[in-house]
Amino acid sequence: MANEIRKCVELEKYVTKILLGLGVPAHLSGYRYIREAVLISVTDMEAVNRVTKYLYPEIAEIYNTTPTKVERSVRTAVEASWSRRNRGVMEDIFGYSSASGRKRPTNSEYIACIADKVRLDYTGNILVS
Repeated sequence: MANEIRKCVELEKYVTKILLGLGVPAHLSGYRYIREAVLISVTDMEAVNRVTKYLYPEIAEIYNTTPTKVERSVRTAVEASWSRRNRGVMEDIFGYSSASGRKRPTNSEYIACIADKVRLDYTGNILVS
C-alpha cells in the first residue's frame, strides 16, 4: 500500500514538472485541472476521447465546481502556456511550438499529448528522466 502511494506521488510530481516546464501558471485553477486530467488519462486513455462527457464532469466533481468552469479554466491555462513560448518543451511534447506559427492545441490534444508522454516515460513504474 505504501509503495502504491509512493508511486502515485512520484507520478504526480512528474506531471507537475512537465506542466511547470510548459509554462502553465501554477496559480490558475486550470493548472490543477490539467494535472488531474493528465493523471486520469494516464490510466484511462479513453478519457481524452470523452472530455466533455466524462473528464470535465469527473474533475468538476473532485474540485466541487462545474464542467463548464473546468473547460474554461483549462482553456485559459493552455492559452497562457502556449503564449509563453517555451519552444524546446513544446516541441518535445507536441512536435511543434507557437514559434512555428501553428495554432495552439485544443484542450483535449494538450491533455492527450502530456498523458502520452507521461505514459511513455513511466515505464515499469520507474520514471525516466
